[in-house]
Amino acid sequence: MIATILTYMDKQECLKDQAHVLSVQEEAARTCVILDQTIFYPQGGGQACDQGVIASPNATFSVQDVRFIDGFVHHYGVFENGTFAEGEQVDCRVDGARRSLNSCLHSAGHLLDEAVKNLGYAWMPTKGIHFPGKCAVEYAGELTMDGEVVRAAIEVEANRLIQAGHPIHSSLVNVSDLASLADYVPPNLPENKPVRIVNMGGAKSTPCGGTHVATTAEIGKLVIRYVKVKRGDIKVAYEVVG
Repeated sequence: MIATILTYMDKQECLKDQAHVLSVQEEAARTCVILDQTIFYPQGGGQACDQGVIASPNATFSVQDVRFIDGFVHHYGVFENGTFAEGEQVDCRVDGARRSLNSCLHSAGHLLDEAVKNLGYAWMPTKGIHFPGKCAVEYAGELTMDGEVVRAAIEVEANRLIQAGHPIHSSLVNVSDLASLADYVPPNLPENKPVRIVNMGGAKSTPCGGTHVATTAEIGKLVIRYVKVKRGDIKVAYEVVG
């Protein structure tokens, strides 16, 4: 059972909302606010968390870190003034610039999967990290050509997909439908979150709980930094410029 309603899952465009306070507590010398619902994305799936502000008429809480723990979203930060009472209604505001950057980087990572599939590489995604300055996707498979040749090919195809401006659709689905909707179903899907898929114009979708931009055109220009084998997997490192 989900204790915090994850509003961001089906309302990614929502950067302002209201919620009610479930509790304010101290955890390992950090102040934590837990709400009944949240638009703040908790760190996970290779994506950095949202930051922003939770406020009431008498208190302002600066959100610096967000985590999903045992069904509850924990908002960590500091009170700039006052505090919240249990059950109090509060206004939530997500830092839009940070959300936009993280969404762009996450979408770019999924776009790599589409480029890899289109190029006919028999690779299976195993891990993705979409933090600024550290973006990469790792694949299980074989690198049968020169890494520089593959790097250039992926970059060209990825930017072709960006320029095509495909809409990026996401939808909540039943776990039982994943096999028919997705190319790949991760073995470690969370059991205490809704299941959502993301599609970037391909024939199949990808399970993903992160936030994304509205179209591939919003990603900008994708640069593939390198393609190399790391601990038996193929690592494709990338960055978004412009």
